[in-house]
Amino acid sequence: MAFPRDFPVPVDQGGPGQGQPVGGFGGNPSLDRSGHGAVVARTGKAPVILVHGNAGAADRTTWDMLDLKRMLNRAGYPDEIIWAPSYLGPGVLDNESPFPKPHTNNVNEVREFIDDVCAYLNVDVVDVIAHSLGCSLVYAICRGLEKRVPPPVNFTEPKRWNRLGTFVALAGAFHGLRPPSGGEWVPGGEFVTGLLEETLGGGGETPYRAGQPQTPPPAPHNITYFCGIAKGDFVDASLPGTGKLAGAVNREYDRGPSVVGHERIKEDPVVFADFLPLLNSVPPAPPVTITLSPPSGGHAAPLTLTLSVTPANVPVDVRASRVAKAVVNGHLSVTELESLQQTLGDGETLKLPNDGMWELTLSAPGAVDDLTVAYWVGVPELTATITTDDATPFTTSLAVTATTSNPRARLYYSLGENLWNEAANVTITENAVVSFIAIGPSGNASMLTSKAFTKRVVWTEQVTANVNQHFIARRITVTEFPAYLSRFGLTPFTLYLVDGHWVLDPTQPGLPVAQEPGAPTPPGILVAARDDSGPAIRIRQADPQPGQSQGAVTVTVEAVDAHARPVTAFYTQDGALPDEGSPSFHGQKRFDFTDSGNHVVTCYSVDNNNVERYAAFPYTVG
Repeated sequence: MAFPRDFPVPVDQGGPGQGQPVGGFGGNPSLDRSGHGAVVARTGKAPVILVHGNAGAADRTTWDMLDLKRMLNRAGYPDEIIWAPSYLGPGVLDNESPFPKPHTNNVNEVREFIDDVCAYLNVDVVDVIAHSLGCSLVYAICRGLEKRVPPPVNFTEPKRWNRLGTFVALAGAFHGLRPPSGGEWVPGGEFVTGLLEETLGGGGETPYRAGQPQTPPPAPHNITYFCGIAKGDFVDASLPGTGKLAGAVNREYDRGPSVVGHERIKEDPVVFADFLPLLNSVPPAPPVTITLSPPSGGHAAPLTLTLSVTPANVPVDVRASRVAKAVVNGHLSVTELESLQQTLGDGETLKLPNDGMWELTLSAPGAVDDLTVAYWVGVPELTATITTDDATPFTTSLAVTATTSNPRARLYYSLGENLWNEAANVTITENAVVSFIAIGPSGNASMLTSKAFTKRVVWTEQVTANVNQHFIARRITVTEFPAYLSRFGLTPFTLYLVDGHWVLDPTQPGLPVAQEPGAPTPPGILVAARDDSGPAIRIRQADPQPGQSQGAVTVTVEAVDAHARPVTAFYTQDGALPDEGSPSFHGQKRFDFTDSGNHVVTCYSVDNNNVERYAAFPYTVG
């Protein structure tokens, strides 16, 4: 990945990567500035800048923007108008302690990058698709954040609202994050408060939106805001609603918990399909519009078409092909039987002389997309219709079905528009864009028809707690307890309620709990065991060991050092982590578990060499 040779690449001015040229990708390295300007004029689309999140880079790490680039390419965006800076070097977490300031660290180089792209492409307005930290970073640039270290936080730089046409924010945190996040992420803190205090453009969280005043010259306009929230990811779980902006198009997506959903939202074709129509709300020039009369459909032969183009002085290149289609070895084969090519002006005509299916592509400089239409001349129009409703997310699987207007035609489906299979139905188990085409015996075909279907992650509740607290609340069993303890120690983790069962991964609710491959057992954690270093905390050998019991249980916990001498141990029975302020015993203590349910004793001790040890003893009674 690279930039054109004559593009002025900014220097990274803070955080990881400081002092180095900003990395990333953008444009077509084989073209210069004038060549890029010609592409902008020809496509008629606002350039798109992709801004990654923390610990990411434009073209590397889990948090790269390459899937978004590929989806834009498939949607008709050429490389020349897609740009993405890497403002954290190779993709390093910017989270210094005790005051994380990833926005202030990186605001200058990203602001310069946006300005430089606009100057290079000779446009005033771009669309931005941002993810995670990138969302609030771009928002801070628009608000006028000053690179000032140390605080106070100042929003005194020239604002950049005028640069935004459409702002797509995926899994952002505009309202901050709860602890352990700190610094600029503190809800209601100096940075977050200033970030949301815009007064220009009608004020509020979405200034200059539709219905509000327009941005300042040179290109006054309103801004379109789209916020995609990854429901239940670590951002949304920290502070529900932090990714929303009042006045934006706010949509929630169940894409999995924690980092799973946080990554998937920027790579999901359904999410992309939702915001794609909102892009190019402020094109670089008034778009060229093209229409043909009569409209697409079945007509008698020969057929004369009349072109209308606005502005009327724009020439339109027309290519018409009479085609026959077939699916051969899973690939769609198109045979051209006849072709016509002309350049037409407003009001001029084109004649389709012979029977068959005709496909026309009309191109004009400044038209947002090529116009593609089909005519069935002297033959019946063939259609394929997807009959499955796509309005409601499905749960586990969904059978997507289609029909055709001609019972002799064959239906084929594709889940990626590359490989085709014959059937009028397909069962999907994940988010998918499903396409169908109908092909008759003579090669007469329908237009492609597609729908996007969304799978709902079926979890109704989530709770973050340590293994003891989950156990006492009966979210996990005594047999599951050791696996969770081995995997997480006594650090809080999140469980999700799926169909009445608490699971670690709601996207794979049947997956058994296991220690992650290669993950070490958390240090200092024991379950009725001891080793040769540090204090040993154990259940007396003659007593019932942790597990299931039909009746009341009485056990004695022993705490001794490496030489079998009694030591002081602190303990809790409510699931909390014990410390020096908890109740204590010296050497041993008896515990009686008489009530039905789950009970756990957690102990903590430290020897004269400052070696710490925790131990947790779970029992289920009844």
